[in-house]
Amino acid sequence: MRIDKFLWAVRLYKTRSMATNAIKSDKIKVNGESIKPSRKVEMGDEVEIFKAPIWRTYRVKEIIEQRVSAAIAQPCIEEITSEQELNKLEEYLEEKRFYLSR
Repeated sequence: MRIDKFLWAVRLYKTRSMATNAIKSDKIKVNGESIKPSRKVEMGDEVEIFKAPIWRTYRVKEIIEQRVSAAIAQPCIEEITSEQELNKLEEYLEEKRFYLSR
């Protein structure tokens, strides 16, 4: 299955074109490599997605052929983002809340 279609199917992106644009903008890597939207994704691949301000990392556990409900899509990927990156995200969100509350 194509990576752009997979990202859309497991609900990491709202539309397939958004996933394609993210890939073309070099915001998605598979196994540490920059890719094209047509790259095939396989079980066990590690997909890194840049969603400001951090890189989130997911492991592909199962390939699905079409978009499904969130409950069915969730077991198909496993988030393996490091604690350091998640802490960076939490700090960013706290700062954002602080400045918005002023």
